[in-house]
Amino acid sequence: MSVKILRIKFKNIHSLKGEQELDFTKSPLSDTGIFAIVGPTGAGKSTILDVIMLGIYGQMPRLDEKISKDSIEKFGSVITRNTDEAYAEVEFLAKGRGYRSKWAIRKNRNGNLNDYTMELAELPDGKIIETKKSLIPALNEEIIGLK
Repeated sequence: MSVKILRIKFKNIHSLKGEQELDFTKSPLSDTGIFAIVGPTGAGKSTILDVIMLGIYGQMPRLDEKISKDSIEKFGSVITRNTDEAYAEVEFLAKGRGYRSKWAIRKNRNGNLNDYTMELAELPDGKIIETKKSLIPALNEEIIGLK
């Protein structure tokens, strides 16, 4: 089975402040069959991988525990310092169908983190498949075929 990442979008993840997007459907990334993620220390290579894992599974390999508002506050990571919201969104093709999986978190009006949310949608129309965050990682595992 083939799975292809189409696009990743994220905002305020680790030290990469603001909205960022990598679109693998547009040139130059669409023009190559294979590519490498390279750059100096601190350039954001691991952050890109974290965004993919966070958007699909709600987890980050570099943190030993499940991502939650408590773990974010405990480790002081995931969300860029001095920002109020963050998200990680991954669009992908699997089994001939398009999907968008998103993880998001934000601070409330009192400056405290709300619990994170997740959403799984079909592409291209954006029809929501699931919003229950406890179900989405398992649904993505089933769709993608990888834990």
